[in-house]
Amino acid sequence: MSDRSTCRSCGAPIIWAFTKEGRRIPVDYLPTPGGNLELTENGPIYGVTYVDPSSEPLYRSHFSTCKDADSWRRR
Repeated sequence: MSDRSTCRSCGAPIIWAFTKEGRRIPVDYLPTPGGNLELTENGPIYGVTYVDPSSEPLYRSHFSTCKDADSWRRR
């Protein structure tokens, strides 16, 4: 994946993707055991789908790993 970005809070590598509802979501750059997001590539845009953890490779929302996530969440 070449669309790597960086979290402005913690500096971790992330990918910006879109939910089915069209909302942007930061996703950890590397797949991880225990992830629940499947990334799909549609040209330059990545989409995410919440899936059963038995699929591979799976990713996690960066909100679940960033120490500063609460400061970025919409209320």
